Amino acid sequence: MSSLTPKEVRKAARAAITVFGEYELSCCLFGSLACHIHGMRNRNPKDVDLIVLTNRSYDTEDLKQILVDEDERFYFVASQDPNATYQVLWFQPGRNRKCKVDILTTGRSTSLNIPRVPITRVEYYHPYGDLPVMPLLALLLLKLQGWTDHRHSRKAHERAKVRQDVADTREMLKIAVDKEAHIDDSEARWMPRWFVREMAERVNEYIYKFPGSQTDWEKLGL
Repeated sequence: MSSLTPKEVRKAARAAITVFGEYELSCCLFGSLACHIHGMRNRNPKDVDLIVLTNRSYDTEDLKQILVDEDERFYFVASQDPNATYQVLWFQPGRNRKCKVDILTTGRSTSLNIPRVPITRVEYYHPYGDLPVMPLLALLLLKLQGWTDHRHSRKAHERAKVRQDVADTREMLKIAVDKEAHIDDSEARWMPRWFVREMAERVNEYIYKFPGSQTDWEKLGL
């Protein structure tokens, strides 16, 4: 099977966003698709990472079940991990095509420490005005978190992602600098202190590994 096109990945995202909208559940994209919408071009998105911002006490399995119940193009596949307590969600954008869809929730207690984005801070970009995306600086910092988590992981398949993380972070950092983003701007002040504090430590780790990036991080106020 050939690689998914960005259009197919966007189709999967739209389907999920539409269903959640019917349940009055606000959400936004992050991960490779959000990076692509913000302008990252070093690779095409290959799956959907969607954060539900108003989950009304639903957990991620409840949210995935809603999608499967409401749209027949969503379906479950058992996890390859025999100890997993979850099922993997997929979407069929066309015949013999499939796109993985990850549904996440926010909070410091979650595995990814995703901060809750105020609905008023969710961003939209032409020509994808119907796709809500995480604000640029938070997206960059979560990409940086992925890099640090993967490089310190004991799992080989996660450490294998480090090279791609570096390429993504480098390009997203350039985009943020070009757009003159800054941690003290009003658009960024929604981010919780704990999130900014933890990400500052990761920025220092990245600069230690890639000292040539220091000037760009300083331009962002980091």
